[in-house]
Amino acid sequence: MTPLFLVVGLFSFQEQDPGVQLFAAAKVFTAAEAGIIDHGMVAVRDGKVAWVGKASDSPYGSELEIQDLGNVWLVPGLHEPHSHVAGSLRDLNDNVGLTNPGLDAYATLDPRNPLLLDAVAGGVTTALLIPGSGSNMGGFGSLVKTSARTVEEMVVRDPGSLKVAQAGNPERWGYGVGRALMNWNTRGTLQRGLAHAGEMEDGTASSDPRWRNFPGLRSGEVPVSVHTQVYQVVLQTLTMLKRDLGLKAFVDHGTFDGYKTGFLAAELGVPVMNGPRQVWHDRSRNRIQGCAAGWAEAEGLILGYNTDAPVIPQEELPFQAAMGVRYGAGTDVSALEGMTTNAARALLCEDISGSLRPGLDADLVAWTGSPVDPRSWVRKAWVRGELVYDAEEDGRRF
Repeated sequence: MTPLFLVVGLFSFQEQDPGVQLFAAAKVFTAAEAGIIDHGMVAVRDGKVAWVGKASDSPYGSELEIQDLGNVWLVPGLHEPHSHVAGSLRDLNDNVGLTNPGLDAYATLDPRNPLLLDAVAGGVTTALLIPGSGSNMGGFGSLVKTSARTVEEMVVRDPGSLKVAQAGNPERWGYGVGRALMNWNTRGTLQRGLAHAGEMEDGTASSDPRWRNFPGLRSGEVPVSVHTQVYQVVLQTLTMLKRDLGLKAFVDHGTFDGYKTGFLAAELGVPVMNGPRQVWHDRSRNRIQGCAAGWAEAEGLILGYNTDAPVIPQEELPFQAAMGVRYGAGTDVSALEGMTTNAARALLCEDISGSLRPGLDADLVAWTGSPVDPRSWVRKAWVRGELVYDAEEDGRRF
């Protein structure tokens, strides 16, 4: 049995630990079971969240300095699940073949991209950089932080996802291809890659760089982010990628009338990161339909938002969520969950970021009000516990 004096001594040390940073705010949005905490506090140590709760319940001693942020909302950093601006746009859409499983976006990563400064100023601290949609399979993307000094520091996970685009832009590839051929070719490419990944597991695979990233898809550690929109095309995404091949896919866009597949997406556990379009003239319902609102009709669906930056700037991600709510998709709270914990679940990084829970990255953003209110703006942002943006010191960027 541990002596009582030792237990007391350890707790006392925790109270006075000089390595802890304490942040107090009028409202702390945890994106976790604790929900919204009035007069809350977040403790950070070594770049990770150490404790979250009411300031009055803090286990830390009065000797530690508290950064009182005042009348702000302190929320987890927002997650952008569809970005093209975390690297160089010059070499991000190589359409050598209709499917290009051997390509990846890692070589284009650039932490000095000035557009990332605006992303941080808009509260976005994590982004999925992916290739373009000129082919059915543009290659693998990288999951990154939007503020870092080096590429190595920037990367959260590589590969971050496999980028698949079904219909739309890829129909213009080559001589012009139809959906039947695209679906057949995409399925065949994925089946060959997954088979090779299985051979890699049992040590019988020959060397083939096209399939080097497929083990993560096979194990379920890497998702497939799918540029898919129209009802019939989204249906093919759900049935081919999730139901038939068992991949951890998520719908990325899901605009136009894609929401009509919501019941099946919910049943199969496929998240939807809707955007940047948020309205559709639904003739079958004879009304202007909110796209996110249509998806939200499916009970249990994991719903979030994207901007397809630079199509819409990453810092305007909260506007996408605000429009979703305006046209009938839930509440400010569910919209904020869509940009934090729901997006992290789609990106398979919920054990790294997306909520304020002990052990997760201390990506914190202090807003003047609810981030879903277009009048709110970011005062300060921290990535892994480091202050990376201060509107007062750096000048308000957005």
